[in-house]
Amino acid sequence: MTTIPGRAEALVALRNAAGDQALFSQHGAQLLSWVPQGAGEQIYLSPLSRPAAGHSARGGTPVCFPQFSDRGPLPKHGFVRTARWELLTPPLHGAEVAEARFQIDSARLRVAWQHAFALVLVARLGPGWLELELQAANTGRSAYDFTAALHTYLAVDVPAARLHGLQGCDYQDNLAALQVRHESSPELAITGEVDRVYLQPAPVLRLQEGGSERRIVQQGFTDTVVWNPGPAKAAQLGDMPPQDWQRMLCIEAGAIGTPVHLAPGKTWHGTQRLELPGRDS
Repeated sequence: MTTIPGRAEALVALRNAAGDQALFSQHGAQLLSWVPQGAGEQIYLSPLSRPAAGHSARGGTPVCFPQFSDRGPLPKHGFVRTARWELLTPPLHGAEVAEARFQIDSARLRVAWQHAFALVLVARLGPGWLELELQAANTGRSAYDFTAALHTYLAVDVPAARLHGLQGCDYQDNLAALQVRHESSPELAITGEVDRVYLQPAPVLRLQEGGSERRIVQQGFTDTVVWNPGPAKAAQLGDMPPQDWQRMLCIEAGAIGTPVHLAPGKTWHGTQRLELPGRDS
């Protein structure tokens, strides 16, 4: 583990045999950086963000559980993104696929949610790809429902970016009181604030910027969130430079439209995998 200037939390570094690197914080088990060998930073992290008790970093991949956004009585996005997770499996550097596991459970938290759970986040770093798997186990005696998301902030040149793969999907528009609308465009361009939950999209999306492309692949998660604050809202965020709305785009794997129903003793799995085509194996 290591620390970086201006940040007090311990960081967990992953490095694989290809030279790819990723950084995670035990505060929220939050991905903060992914730099594939020969490529630049793929993850946006605000230079103004200072995570602390009760606050997550603005950027990376916060883990939202057991509530997405403010759709319920709990704190926005739940409570695990602002808590310290245990590092279950320290990474072994130099493997073809480097891996680390983080865990948190209800026995360690004092929260106003009367259900027993254990969460594991598995991070896998391969040549040209990064995969996050969220495992949610019901360790209690009664069933419950939850919503969840991997709230990934990608480093993006927004004016040049086009997102493909959402045509034909219905989406809940959070800027229009969750009205359900239909995506008719073959590509999504970001020109201002956007806050949408796409319901049951295709499992593979393609994010293009000029001649480059990234793939975003998800399994287990049924929905995809696309979020950018746009210039007006970005100017109101105290933990992000106003101009940085043009440098980031959240593409989140979520289970939101239909909550997950989890019976006692059962475990749910959801993954999001980021890929640079031509470099993955």
